[in-house]
Amino acid sequence: MEEIKILAINTSPRKGRNTQQLAEAVLDGCRSLDAQAPEVGATEMDGAGGLKITTEMIQAGDAPADGFQLCRGCWSCVKKGSCVLKDDFVTEIYEKIRQADGVIFASPVFFCDVSAQCKIIMDRSLGLIPLGAGKASAAAITCGSVGVNSALHTIQGFCSMQGFLDAGWVATYGKTEDKTHGKEVAHALGRKLVRLAVMARREMAEAQDTGDDALRQDLSHCNHFAYGTHTF
Repeated sequence: MEEIKILAINTSPRKGRNTQQLAEAVLDGCRSLDAQAPEVGATEMDGAGGLKITTEMIQAGDAPADGFQLCRGCWSCVKKGSCVLKDDFVTEIYEKIRQADGVIFASPVFFCDVSAQCKIIMDRSLGLIPLGAGKASAAAITCGSVGVNSALHTIQGFCSMQGFLDAGWVATYGKTEDKTHGKEVAHALGRKLVRLAVMARREMAEAQDTGDDALRQDLSHCNHFAYGTHTF
């Protein structure tokens, strides 16, 4: 049975609230494709025996006081391949992302954009590009007022830069618990995320098994970008 690992990162410091609930709705959709789910047959996704969907949620609210250290802009990650800020909550998140086939980035809108915790994860990942190669991603955003578009732009820009395959997004205003349609969209997004993750994983496995460097490089493609006068 093929195992697909889906990671949700709840970047809200408030556990159990709207953002976590929306992320859980996406995870529910992911788990609905598990071979053991009541509505799924053994031949789902044409796998021999179906899929085993493993899900995990990381909570920013579980981080210690010094768990989200700010990026220092020192460029050590680019120059040396590692961050000078070692062994904190953020580095643990990166390791979890490396092990996952699909990642859900969940954030509330704080002051018209993603949470500070979400932005720190992004800022400190520069030297890890392409962290998302061969993986799928999705965004789950909650908001009480304006800012959804800005938060979506931030998350999808990060995922594009890191080479993730974008499965889409879901956003809800106000309380998640009474947003029936929003949770239905989240459920469907979870299913799409798994299907995209399966396709990406199988293609990457084929590239590795056959030694197809061209296919591997294509799947690991990340967008070219420049820093002022310093173009990489």
